[in-house]
Amino acid sequence: MSGAPIVIVGGATWWPGSYRNFASVLREISGSEVYVAPVTPLDWTLGYFRGFGQLVFEVASTVDRALLESEAKKAVVVGHSAGGLACRVYIGGDPPYGGRRYSGHRRVERLITLGTPHTVEDKEHLAPITRINELFPGALHAGLRYLSVAGNADDGASSPKVRKRYERFVEDGRVAGDGVVPVDTALLPGSETVVLDGLHHNKRLGRWYGSDIETVGRWWPEELRVGDSLIGDARAQ
Repeated sequence: MSGAPIVIVGGATWWPGSYRNFASVLREISGSEVYVAPVTPLDWTLGYFRGFGQLVFEVASTVDRALLESEAKKAVVVGHSAGGLACRVYIGGDPPYGGRRYSGHRRVERLITLGTPHTVEDKEHLAPITRINELFPGALHAGLRYLSVAGNADDGASSPKVRKRYERFVEDGRVAGDGVVPVDTALLPGSETVVLDGLHHNKRLGRWYGSDIETVGRWWPEELRVGDSLIGDARAQ
């Protein structure tokens, strides 16, 4: 147990309040305070037209608040879906993004991404992700631990609808994934990885990454747990 506060950064179609139960589960399993960045679907929509600088600024502000209130030196950041991309920009480094250097790697001890589309084909509508990969490739900072979690619930080979979703990110959608993001797409190069059977991208599709304490216990790092509680050795490899 590190005692570091936890900051959740949500996906492009989720409102902060949608993570209330997830935050409660993380609080229980970690014993740490949990914050949700106030990023909304409207922020994501505006970001596609104006750039994502303001959105990343909200992430930075939430981490700063979490560290100030906890008096900790570093935070654990959990990015769900596109939220994981915003986290990578915030962690950043030397290249500026949107005219600003965030260098959040100085304030973050670990980044955990859940169903984040990291590795994508070179398609026009994915240009923002391609740009992030150019500026901040892979598990960039040696002093920071990265964990990518992917769900393996739906096979695009057996569902035309799922295949079409996957082909937003890859050329051939006849692959496994969480119903929205293919497994290989969700694995950040150089990071620790966990692939979990039966987990979907979001609650609308079924059991998702943050459904309950048993599910979170399958991927939440052992060293960040409070006591020897909870879910034993249920984490999959």
